[in-house]
Amino acid sequence: SMLMWVLSWVLSLQLAHPSPRPTSHIDTSRQGAQVFIRMCQGLAASAAQERLPAEEHTLTVLTALLLKRGRCSLAEVGDELRREGVLPDGRLSTFVRSCSELTLTGRPSNLQVALAGQSTEQALVSTVSDVLLEAGPLSTAELKLRLSERGRAIPGLLTLLRRHPATFTVKEGVVSVGPVPGVVRGAAQPLLRLRTLQLSDHMGADSLPPAAAVNEVFLVDMDNKAFMLERCAAHAARQGLHKCKTLVLGFCSTTHNPRLSAAAAKQCQLLSAAGWLRLLSPVRDTKNAADFVLAFWVGWLHAELPQGTRFVLLTTDIHLDRTVGDLLRAQRREALSNPEIGVLP
Repeated sequence: SMLMWVLSWVLSLQLAHPSPRPTSHIDTSRQGAQVFIRMCQGLAASAAQERLPAEEHTLTVLTALLLKRGRCSLAEVGDELRREGVLPDGRLSTFVRSCSELTLTGRPSNLQVALAGQSTEQALVSTVSDVLLEAGPLSTAELKLRLSERGRAIPGLLTLLRRHPATFTVKEGVVSVGPVPGVVRGAAQPLLRLRTLQLSDHMGADSLPPAAAVNEVFLVDMDNKAFMLERCAAHAARQGLHKCKTLVLGFCSTTHNPRLSAAAAKQCQLLSAAGWLRLLSPVRDTKNAADFVLAFWVGWLHAELPQGTRFVLLTTDIHLDRTVGDLLRAQRREALSNPEIGVLP
């Protein structure tokens, strides 16, 4: 940038104070100026290719994310980089476009980031593998539902599975990861609708655990991260209900009715009965109504819970994330945004 500034300054002086020259020198001087400009542009391009250490670290974190998840939305990438403290200055899309190792595709409202060397099919295989590794063998119908709940519906799923026999086993309608000769486990039990579980929405002090017993609160924006409810419930119950210290709150519109595995559904019901899980919805669905409900109860919990209680927000809504997170941090609260649940202490 300094080089281009000097070039602009020199050219402005030339224009402001032109020196009379013989006609025979005009073509030569113009050619020299053009060569000089091309040299400066080349040097500027070379300088742009030299990344700062912070940018290299950002690219390393982003590459690890894409290797793990495959193609991600620009919003998901921003959440991950912000959580790791390596979000670059300026527009994230500009940074991605400046990296030859990355690609940015899709509509302006739904930009997708991927590794340049990773095909779309490889990203889809990675996505399906992650779901199966987490949930175990699933029938093809249930696998489609799981992918759909995560916003990852894959057209031609069966064709994709058949094209990768080294990665997937499909037998009698059951899909699993990796070929296991002679052994195919049964599919998981059918998924259950969230609203059929009749999870409690009571939020009074008399229906929740004692404030002193709550070490952390999970706030799940289920309108865009419904699949995280299962992970949060598993985390809360990892040491048994008698040792639970995690309050799980799910927020969604009244018409949103995602599916859960039978095991997760049972776990959610037990946590709800013990006061450790609540499903909260607005009285009437309007735009951002569930977000207002979430914000209200965050304020109520801030007033009720000890200062050391940690808040964990799980959402892809960047504006909700920043608003709630910044307000909590302004009150000297520990507030995490979309962490890996499995690595939380």
